Amino acid sequence: MTGTGYWPATARRAFSRRRLIAGGAGLAGSAALLAACGRSGGPAGGANPAGTAAKSGAPKPGGQLHRYYNNSTTSLSPITDSGERLDLAAYHAYDRLVSNLPDKDYVLQAAQTVELPDPATVIFKLKPGMTFHNRPPVSGRAVTPEDIAKSQYYVRDNPKAGNNSFQVNSLQTVETPDAQTVVFRLKGPNAYLFSGTQLADPGAQCVFPKENLDNLETAWTIGSGPYELVDYQLNVRYLYRRFAGYHEASKGLPYIDEREVKVITDAAAQESAFRSGQVDLLGDAGGLQPNALADTLKRDMGDRIAIDQYLALSMLSWNANVTKPPWNDVRIREAMYRLINRDQYLSLLEQGKGKVPPGPLPAGLTDYQLDPKQTDKYFHQDAKAAKQLLDAAGFPYDKEIEIITINNPRNNQGGEIYQQQLAPLGVKARVVPLGTAEFLGQRIATGNWETFVAYWPGYDSPQVPLRLEHTVTNHVHKYAGLKDPTIDKMIEKAEVTTDKAERIKLVKDIQIALLERYTPMIYLENYNVYTARYNYVRDYQLNPATVAMYRLEAWLDK
Repeated sequence: MTGTGYWPATARRAFSRRRLIAGGAGLAGSAALLAACGRSGGPAGGANPAGTAAKSGAPKPGGQLHRYYNNSTTSLSPITDSGERLDLAAYHAYDRLVSNLPDKDYVLQAAQTVELPDPATVIFKLKPGMTFHNRPPVSGRAVTPEDIAKSQYYVRDNPKAGNNSFQVNSLQTVETPDAQTVVFRLKGPNAYLFSGTQLADPGAQCVFPKENLDNLETAWTIGSGPYELVDYQLNVRYLYRRFAGYHEASKGLPYIDEREVKVITDAAAQESAFRSGQVDLLGDAGGLQPNALADTLKRDMGDRIAIDQYLALSMLSWNANVTKPPWNDVRIREAMYRLINRDQYLSLLEQGKGKVPPGPLPAGLTDYQLDPKQTDKYFHQDAKAAKQLLDAAGFPYDKEIEIITINNPRNNQGGEIYQQQLAPLGVKARVVPLGTAEFLGQRIATGNWETFVAYWPGYDSPQVPLRLEHTVTNHVHKYAGLKDPTIDKMIEKAEVTTDKAERIKLVKDIQIALLERYTPMIYLENYNVYTARYNYVRDYQLNPATVAMYRLEAWLDK
């Protein structure tokens, strides 16, 4: 490590001068800090940015953008409901201090400036004149540092939080010394500080009015973000209208007046809605499936549409619950490594368009990737060896394995592929598709599951993928990883190692240690994402990471 302590010498010099970061990455004084955090040069871990729709002419204000959400929700809370976190409330109505974009280390939102005087202190100055939406019981009052402090503690103490790892693991206290200042005191350095699962987390970093915290799941959505909720029917339709009091309104942002989101869960119905012009984007929430649909749409619809693509950070994975037999037996897990054919997943589900990662991290986190020569031995296919391992461990062949999935065609097909790969060894299995709420809330969160095959959100750093292997995940997935005390310590060390070169080495060592123990989380493939949009949708930024993006500069050229 360069210098002494956790932070490189260049970063310590920047801290000693108390350089102010006044506009996100790239401004004077920010480079040393971001290098210390390992965030320079794009998203954490080197994920390739997806870019934006090409600019053409001056933006036109106005219009209504039509999107769809492809699953169910159970509440209005972006803390406990993944739909509200990724596609609805956090995407439109709630502000965050900073956001995460693919081509920048972070973007200031509610914060006017960020200052790090030392590795365990983050000082935010709020933008002046911020107000909440004008609806009772908040009634358009000013946003205060107290709202931010109480929001952080609410997330920290919520047992149903989808992800509160920053609040639990990193945050010590929140101080509010004056009407425009919020100070986060950290427990120590945070190597992934500005990533999409920490300060830029789309749900856990929402700024909530303190009046709504007691009933956030049922209270009308009230934030200080660019759009306010004006009408909704749960799991049917949501209408968001441009908030005249938004802190960027003086700049004309956002350009689009209204955004309507319809819940459409059937893939054929989604395609039909796009072809008929009822929705303006297709595949925005996960990509076109099958991805061959991109070629079909372009052939049929020609120059009316554009197709964008990027390598997903989202992963398809196989998981087993190690707190339940027989999956707590390393021989059973090794048998799955000998049995599961990952290339088959990529071929059947993605028509070969994507990548099989060499280890237990998304392939898009390029800086942290292992050499396939190091890991081929763990994934070597050998059905005979798999059967011998199952027999030696006394595998219960008379028992039917349950494979749960989140109910959509790709997840279900992934479960069916696993089912078919098990069959030649005499292992019986059944695929059980579940709605998102039942999958996460009633099964995953409670440990009432055996195996699952499903796609994960896209993470822009190793923080969550490795934490899922930890005994304490701080995540709704509490039973998905290895839970080994030795690896726990390695993960904890990586989380506070801000020297990027040293952290990369640690993360690679963790991956090998996980493979040596045959972690019950096998990443099967990263897919190429293809999304379709009508050409009149301009400057619509894409992001390989699953984070809520306001897309303030998007506009409609109609």
